[in-house]
Amino acid sequence: MKAIEFLMKNQSDTASKWREDAEYRRRNSRWLLYSAMISLRVKTRMEEVGMTQVVLAEKLGCTQQHISMLLKGKNNMTLETIAKFEEALGFDIIGEALTPVDGYVQDTQSSRHTYLSESEQAPYGDKK
Repeated sequence: MKAIEFLMKNQSDTASKWREDAEYRRRNSRWLLYSAMISLRVKTRMEEVGMTQVVLAEKLGCTQQHISMLLKGKNNMTLETIAKFEEALGFDIIGEALTPVDGYVQDTQSSRHTYLSESEQAPYGDKK
């Protein structure tokens, strides 16, 4: 009985949003997983090269707070943001993820990526 009295006395006046938060995570679980994986890879790379969030923010032209928010893995990052991370940290997040994909080829001479090398298939809509 004391526990219930304590809980009633100390409950918040603001309704909890746990149900809405849980529904949001359920609806967006796929991209949230991808975002968390990308964030983890960026954090790992930052440690490898000894880069702080402040320095990364300067390279990306944003605030350290924005970098912190992105690295929590709860934001839907654009391809532009991912590309900026790649450039600032000197690594290839997307390419590493695609390496095991059949038909993906990285041209190590020019750091250029192609699918089904151009000698095998013409670009979209073009006939050989």
